[in-house]
Amino acid sequence: MKKLISIMIPVLAFCGWAQIAAAQVPVIDASNLAQNIQTAAQSIIAVEQLKAQLTQLEQTYEMFTNPTNILNMVPSLENQALENPMPVANALSGLVGGANTYGGSAQTYFSQNHVYTPTDGSTASNQLNSNAQAIANIEGIASNNLSAIDQRLQQLPNLEADLNGAKSITQVDAINGRIASESQFVQAQQAQATNLQVLAMEQAQSQQQQEHEQFVEDMTSAASDYQQAAAADGAEP
Repeated sequence: MKKLISIMIPVLAFCGWAQIAAAQVPVIDASNLAQNIQTAAQSIIAVEQLKAQLTQLEQTYEMFTNPTNILNMVPSLENQALENPMPVANALSGLVGGANTYGGSAQTYFSQNHVYTPTDGSTASNQLNSNAQAIANIEGIASNNLSAIDQRLQQLPNLEADLNGAKSITQVDAINGRIASESQFVQAQQAQATNLQVLAMEQAQSQQQQEHEQFVEDMTSAASDYQQAAAADGAEP
């Protein structure tokens, strides 16, 4: 019995120590830990998604709140001589009638078409000179208008290239607006060219009318001179 007791005492002592040691070691719940890790991962993914959505919203806001300056797209076209090359309306009368001179382009046409300038000061000679200047003026105005249309059309492909490279809705809208604006300028200048053609036709008819009036005046004057001469001859003894 004593021998059994001596064997059991150490065994019982060891078991007691093992129970105490086990009570001091924390117990880990593996399933709960995995659930917590999964929840944390999902939270991180949700935060990243929210950040991406915020970035997208900021970019969208910038698209709609930062307008593009369409005047800086094609600065070479921001020129009054290109936007409206026609002279002011109240100056057309003197230009189409030949009383005034329309700049260098008209003088170029006048020089290359002109043959002779009468200098006797007669009404017919003055009218002849005015008509020559009127033709040159009309040609100069039409030439400037055509040149402006040509330069504007040459720039439209550049705007189309900008449209292809646009990176935002705002840029697309702005470039489309500028293209529409340029197209309207071209249409307006084409309408001006049509009106100028009408003026040229009317001026040609006016010249014919002037020549006819001059002919009638010369015939009337000649008839009056003949009657006066005949009366003078009849009055002589």
